[in-house]
Amino acid sequence: MRRLLSNLGLLIGGKSVSGLLGLGYLALTVRTLGIETFGVLVIIHTMVEIARNVVKFQSWQPILRYGTPALHAGRLDDLRRLVLFSGWLDISSAIVGALGTAAALWFFGSAMGLPAESVPAAMLYAGSLLFMITSTPIGLLRLFDRFKLAVLEDNVEALVRLLGGAVFFVVGGDLNAFLALWALSTVAGAMTSIVLAWREARLHGLSLRSSGTDKRSLTDGFDGIWRFVLSTNANSSLALLTNQLATLTVGVLIGAPQAALFRIARQVAEAAAKPVKLMTTAIYPEFARFATLNRLDALWGFLGRTLRLSGIGAGLCALVLYVAGPWILTLIGGAEVVAAFNAMLLLGLAALIGVGTFALEPALISIGEASTALRIRVAATVLYLPSLVVLVPLAGIEGAGVAAVIAATAIALMQSLSVLSRLRARMVPCASVD
Repeated sequence: MRRLLSNLGLLIGGKSVSGLLGLGYLALTVRTLGIETFGVLVIIHTMVEIARNVVKFQSWQPILRYGTPALHAGRLDDLRRLVLFSGWLDISSAIVGALGTAAALWFFGSAMGLPAESVPAAMLYAGSLLFMITSTPIGLLRLFDRFKLAVLEDNVEALVRLLGGAVFFVVGGDLNAFLALWALSTVAGAMTSIVLAWREARLHGLSLRSSGTDKRSLTDGFDGIWRFVLSTNANSSLALLTNQLATLTVGVLIGAPQAALFRIARQVAEAAAKPVKLMTTAIYPEFARFATLNRLDALWGFLGRTLRLSGIGAGLCALVLYVAGPWILTLIGGAEVVAAFNAMLLLGLAALIGVGTFALEPALISIGEASTALRIRVAATVLYLPSLVVLVPLAGIEGAGVAAVIAATAIALMQSLSVLSRLRARMVPCASVD
């Protein structure tokens, strides 16, 4: 718990900075472009983010799952092969994502509500996906317990957008200018993570040279790694896609200005929940250590303590969101944006339900139940998407918020039942042996 709270403090400090910077560049962007043009920017960015979430592997998870025992046992060559494998996944998915997204924008951009003149610039923006190769570096930094460095990517990205947004706010900037700025921020954040991870690897005596290594041998000794990678990737993709698909659905069904309001409401709601949500990142290494040592009793007790802590944090975040929400919305875009307050509260409630039960999914994955976590996400997505399509035309962005609450509640219930049944069943034999 001490290590968790220490790492959590570092994450909250770093992410709080990026959250404040994010609200700052969001306000500058809205006030420079206006709601309608900002809505077009949101749709373009959302399409790129959807592609990123679909093809991007969560490579940091296998690094923690399989790298933790390798590092503790001093098997640096095994760790090197694991990192090379994860890096190969990152690079391959980045290339596929960039090319596929550019093609999708060319053929379907107009159908998704993009003005025809913005499609070429959107295709160029898709090139930023070539730099979505930070999952492996982030995994290494977390493995080496360098959480303070792991948060710098988001800070650098947000800072670049804030500084560039301030310049455009003064001298003027159009949609193309902001697309170029956001692409540049992605490159800057990616390079920061890569350089820091490379330095930490060298300090720990880990060589990342790939010369003479057969790609087919990279996974030798890591039993079930492909199944783990595919399950965790699909699970994370579904979790992230729900937010992005909601924004895109709002834009397609009721227009770009409403998509802009929905994006603002979602970003404010998630910013309020982010401090507690960061515990998910901090808790994975701890669960990986318990699983490596087969200490399911300790994992059970640790899970209970973290759930109590996250529940208290979620309640405090809800209070902050309710009290400060109207002021934050006014600061971002003026009175026009305050219309998103009700949607923001609903999205905040959905996010905080996930925050209060955040430790359940890492617990499932750590005890080898990644496929169970995936099935839960699939079931929730099957429930969420039809609700979204039905409720948005009926109730606008508030309808999208209600759909999010329904999905979050379903996920929390299914994860709770799964953890109770599977973890307790595995602890019974351990108790009888003792």
